[in-house]
Amino acid sequence: MPGRKSAWLGIQSTSFASQNGCQSVNGELVFSPYESGVFWRRALASLLGPDIPAHLRDDFTMLTACHMRGQARLVFVGFILSLPLVMLGASPQTSFLVAFGLPLTVLVLAVTGLIVLRTPCDLAAGASEAKQVIASVWRLCMLIAAIGSIWCVASWASAPPESKLYYPAIMALGVLTLGYCLTAVREVALTTLLVTMTPISIALASTGEVMNLILAGSQAIAVTFQVFLINRHQNLLFSMTEQQHKSAQQARRDPLTGLANRRALMERFSAEAALGSHIRLMVVDIDRFKAINDRHGHDVGDEVLCAFAELLRIHTRGDICAARLGGEEFALLAKAEALDPAIALQLLGEIRGAYMPHGEQITASIGVADGTVTDPADWNGLYGKADRALYRAKNDGRNRVRSYKAEAEADYITGGTSARSRHG
Repeated sequence: MPGRKSAWLGIQSTSFASQNGCQSVNGELVFSPYESGVFWRRALASLLGPDIPAHLRDDFTMLTACHMRGQARLVFVGFILSLPLVMLGASPQTSFLVAFGLPLTVLVLAVTGLIVLRTPCDLAAGASEAKQVIASVWRLCMLIAAIGSIWCVASWASAPPESKLYYPAIMALGVLTLGYCLTAVREVALTTLLVTMTPISIALASTGEVMNLILAGSQAIAVTFQVFLINRHQNLLFSMTEQQHKSAQQARRDPLTGLANRRALMERFSAEAALGSHIRLMVVDIDRFKAINDRHGHDVGDEVLCAFAELLRIHTRGDICAARLGGEEFALLAKAEALDPAIALQLLGEIRGAYMPHGEQITASIGVADGTVTDPADWNGLYGKADRALYRAKNDGRNRVRSYKAEAEADYITGGTSARSRHG
């Protein structure tokens, strides 16, 4: 029985060693130099906070700025409310400048902060405004932290021995509260902690007295825990940013094919309209798709739609947007110079030659229209032109491309064929 227990412990020790980057030598866990480096790199990375991917940085900046704005306002109000206590508790031996001048300067800075943050965050303004908010709060907090540090060291140095410890303790409580309120932006919180706590901790440790050393050590431990709390808060905000990004992506994707949906296409159109772009729209419709559903079932029909979407996805290089408008109708949208009309003919050939899940060839019809757009409302006009061109392609025999031309459209309608007679 003892032998079995020793063997089991040996297995567990080996398992622990393999999972944590170390080796088991004679029952003792030993870190190799390389594995020790990995361990310390991971520890340093956890202190530095999450690595924000490039596509999430702007969203993360805006989210942290909004969080910090609300917390910083509370901090500034707290400063204003606590300043009478600070002046009341000033050391009798300290100068007038330290006792009253520095607190009044903090009052001015705190009021300035409230004025700067009086308007709510405008997420539509983008990351540039969020960065300006963060920079403004950072500068104000650094100035307040430096002034607080000067007040603390000067008061501690001039206070009688029986009351010296009060000032570092008061400062520690205030700074830890300040650091926690600024956890939304790690750089602001960390620099504020360091600027405020480092001078008084060095001053305490330099005396060599036991109680001063204990207080300096306690402050260092408290700051270390504060750093971990800041990083935990950063990870939480990063998770929120990731989730919001995923939700936004899902809201703009067709759940079946993975292409952009009508909402995403309209947002792209609105963005081009804001620039006054000359754009081209291709409306692509699978020929006789209803027959596929009737003969093979809707599950196979969905597979055909997904395979068809993959053919369109090939052409989404550059600024070209491929979207599913609904049913078997799709669209390609881009600036006219990016979406060459020849792509429509190339696409028809690829569709005819592609293998489809139901084992049969399919064809498609394409209507093309282009024009200069300056307003989101211009969508109806452009889409109407492309749709009428598509109807012409259907009624001319399907499996072809038609471009909208006002003269041809007039001849087509007066000739007695209604554009609304299209059936798949």
